[in-house]
Formats: sequence, C-alpha cells, structure tokens
Amino acid sequence: MNLSPAETRRCGRLPGLMALALLACAWFAAAVAETAQPAAWTLEREDSQVVLLGSIHLLPPGLAELPTRVRTLYEAADTLVMELAMDQLDPVAFQREVNRLGRQPEGETLAGSLGEARWEEARALAREIDLDLDLLANVQPWLAALTITQLRLVQLGFAPEFGLEVQLTAWAVRDGKPIGGLETAEAQIAVFANLSTEEQIDLLMQSLGDAVTLRDDADAIVSAWRSGDVARMDAELLASVRESPGLYEAVVVERNRDWIEPIEALLDTPGTHLVVVGALHLVGEDSVVAMLEARGHRLERLSSTDDPAG
Repeated sequence: MNLSPAETRRCGRLPGLMALALLACAWFAAAVAETAQPAAWTLEREDSQVVLLGSIHLLPPGLAELPTRVRTLYEAADTLVMELAMDQLDPVAFQREVNRLGRQPEGETLAGSLGEARWEEARALAREIDLDLDLLANVQPWLAALTITQLRLVQLGFAPEFGLEVQLTAWAVRDGKPIGGLETAEAQIAVFANLSTEEQIDLLMQSLGDAVTLRDDADAIVSAWRSGDVARMDAELLASVRESPGLYEAVVVERNRDWIEPIEALLDTPGTHLVVVGALHLVGEDSVVAMLEARGHRLERLSSTDDPAG
C-alpha cells in the first residue's frame, strides 16, 4: 500500500512493510544491468490478452526512467489496470478516511497499545532514523507503521511521482487509454485498519527495523525486481512477511484472491489489457499467477528476449 494520496499503497511490492512497497534506491542504479527485464506473464482467450506486470511503486529521481519492457508493454496495451484506478482518486477524501480510521480511541495512546517494553524498543529504533515517535502518540499502530515508512522514504530521497504507477497513469491520461482498478482506496485502507492489535504492532516493529536497514537492503531488492528474479524476490521480500501469518494473509493472500475474478473478467473484453500490481503479488505459492493457474488458466512468462507485445 502506498502512503501518498496520489498512490494510496501498498501494498504493493525489503523485509516487512518496506517489501510491500518494493523500493529502489538511486545510489544503486549502477548495479543494475541495462538489459534487465521486470517479470511479466501473459494469458489469452480468443481475441483478448491479459499481461501481468510486477510493479515497483516508488522510485527516486535517479531511477525514474522505466525499463524498456514497461514502456513496450504499455504501448501495446489497449487498457491499463492497476491496484487502484489512480486517475479517479480523491486525495482529500482518502486522507479523511485515513485520519478517521487511524486515530486512537479517546484516552488511549500508541504507547499504551505497545506496552512499556515494546514502546521503549520502538522509540530506540525510531531514534536511529532521527524520528521522534512521540509525534505519533495519538495514532493506531498500523498508521504509525505506514507513516514511518513514508517519512523514511522522504529522508532517502524518494518521490511518489517517479513511481511506476504514477508514470503509467500520466501516460494513459495523455494518450486517452482507459484506466481501471482492481480495488478501491477505501479497501486498501481497511486492509490495515482491520488487522488485530498484535498484527498492527508486528507491522510497526517490522517497519521500524526495515527503516533502519533500508540503505543496506535496497541494492538486492532493486536488482531482483529489474532482472525479474522471482525466486530471489520470494526469498528476500516475502520471507519476513510470512512470519506474521495474519499480516501476510490480509495484505497479500486475500487481496490476491479478490483480484482473480476482475482479472478473469478482462478476458471477456477484446484487446490487450496491461495489469500492473506490486511485484510482491506475483511471487510465491499464494501469488496471483499461482491462483490463476490453479483455476485452469495457462500463463506464459515473458523471457528476457521475448517481444513483450507478442
């Protein structure tokens, strides 16, 4: 799940919450081969084709230029479908809903939710990234987690306008291509707001730990995404999320399951439909790819030499 009103998640494609955002860092740009290609799959039915593309939601200016495969897939598509129909988002309404669901009940605090020991541990981790956790005293743990992730990204130079979905949305608006969404912004917020207190606390502690080690982990993540190394993404992105079964089920598995019917419905509409979701959702045994295959669909993964439009 992106945090800015322009992107709203994600979910969406580092351990813990950072993994859900699928980040890349400008200072690692030189480590990525120019011929690397993000992972993509196709499924077809008569005169319709669906192309699934793994996304990286946030990018810094140094990596703002998208890989050739992304551009080629977009140009070949008749419609663009993302986790959210971003051209239809209302930032004011979104922020109002976040504030409504993310406030602590009257008389309660974030410190009280965590308990003394975990509160002190959280404050110590926050200090390592120059964040005063007392500033988030009146919000729920899930919102504290998302806020910390956003603040850390700002510290490291990330800007939402360079993310893959934001750029694709701008292209589609410019070109008059229809834009669709697999879920609503309200549904994305609810995924986190409906977590149990313990799951929210797990998310917060993971987010703080990830924020501290972000610089050291980003090289592996951006390289895995750009090269389409799904095995590596499975091992390095999902491993820690699976350690919190409730979080993994809610943020990854249930959302993947909810997307299957809308994706299948695209096959009933002639044309080529580019479906862009966080790369995290296309990886592992509970992925969108695995679920579609389990329902009898034959998916073909594009190789590094395939014509993406083919």
